[in-house]
Amino acid sequence: MRHFRLVSMIVCLIGFLAAAPSAQAQGLTDAQKKDVEAIIGDYLRANPQIILESVRAMQEREQAAQAQRQRDALTTRRQEIEKDPSTPVIGNANGDVTVTEFFDYRCGYCKAVFPSVLQLLKDDTNVRYVLKELPILSPESRIASKLALAVWKNEPKRYRDLHTRLMSAQGDFSEKRIFAIAKEAGVDVERARRTMDDPEIERTIDANMELAQTLGITGTPGFVIGKQLAPGAIDYATLKRYIAEARKGS
Repeated sequence: MRHFRLVSMIVCLIGFLAAAPSAQAQGLTDAQKKDVEAIIGDYLRANPQIILESVRAMQEREQAAQAQRQRDALTTRRQEIEKDPSTPVIGNANGDVTVTEFFDYRCGYCKAVFPSVLQLLKDDTNVRYVLKELPILSPESRIASKLALAVWKNEPKRYRDLHTRLMSAQGDFSEKRIFAIAKEAGVDVERARRTMDDPEIERTIDANMELAQTLGITGTPGFVIGKQLAPGAIDYATLKRYIAEARKGS
C-alpha cells in the first residue's frame, strides 16, 4: 500500500509536469523541473516493482468494475437476455427456468456442450432454452446464423431440427454444406434465402453482439442461467447445478 501511494504521487507529479504550459507558469525553473524528473527516474529505476504493483492494482480495480457491470447488466437487461421475440426458444416455452446460450455454429466448444444441452432438455421438461446467435468465428458462422434466424421467422417448427443438424455437423462447413443441411431438415431453402436479407435479421445479430459485449462474453459458448453468468463450455452437472440455484432464486 505504501508503494502504491508513492507511485500514485509520482504519476501525479508526471502529469503535473506534462500538463504545465510552461515551467515558469507553475513556479518551477527549468533546473528545478529537471531535478524533479531526475528524482522520479532514479526512484523508478531503483524500485521497478512499484510499477508492477501499480499495474496489478489497476487490473484488480478493472476486474471488480467489470464484475459489477456484469451484475448490473444481468438485472437491467433481463428482458433482452430471456424474452427478445426475435430470439429462438426451444424446450418448454413456458418453463420455470430460462437458460440463455450465446453460441456460434463453428464453435468446437459449443458442439462439445451440445449433447449435454440435449440431455438437459430431455431430463428437465421445465427448462426454457433461449439461443442467442453470436457468429464471431467466420463468414460461414454468419451465414448459418442468418439462415437459422430466417427459419425461426418463417418456419419456427423446423428450427430445432435445423439447429440440431447444424450444431452436430462436423468437417466441411461451407455455404454449400450449410444449405444442404437446411434442405435435409425440410427447410424451404429459397424462402429462407430471401428472408436472410431482411434487415431485422442483421439487427438481431448485431443486438446479440452488443448484449454479449455488455455482459463480458467474449467467446462462445456463454451461458446466462438465473443470476449466474458462465462463460465457456460447462458440463451437464454444472448446468443442472445452476438451474437448481435459479429455481431457488439464488
